[in-house]
Amino acid sequence: MNIQPHKKVLQDLKNLIIQLDSKSFCFENKTLFGGSIGEHFRHIIEFYLCCLSQKETESVNYDLRERDKQLEIDISSGIATIDTLLATLDQLEERDNTPLILATCSENENDNGVQTSFFRELIYCMDHCVHHQSLIKIALLEQHLIHLIDRNFGVASSTQIYRNKCAS
Repeated sequence: MNIQPHKKVLQDLKNLIIQLDSKSFCFENKTLFGGSIGEHFRHIIEFYLCCLSQKETESVNYDLRERDKQLEIDISSGIATIDTLLATLDQLEERDNTPLILATCSENENDNGVQTSFFRELIYCMDHCVHHQSLIKIALLEQHLIHLIDRNFGVASSTQIYRNKCAS
């Protein structure tokens, strides 16, 4: 599995939050119905944390994420967590693509989850990250901070490839 795209979206996120002050990170954006960049950041990070930490249990349940308030208000904590995620991703090997069950917190006792794999769930985490980066982009626009990111922040790699082909 190519880990580079995962590292890129996480590094892009880190590069952004390094440039923000706490006020901008925690600002409740009207366009996002009061959501902050910090809240979206925490949400992204916790999906990766769930996937990586639950792998050994042979299932993953994103509903069980910690919802650590510190990640949405403390930029230095966020940077340290991204660095940990990047180091963990660097240690992955092909043999790590273990079968998993994707579970949810369901009231239905017969809900046994869905068959998936660790690498499939990592791809989901990356796509989920890009989706929330696009929401962060809206927050940056509202705060007049759009200059802090490049035009590909929050844009799926397939869309970037398509745009490059059209420009040729």
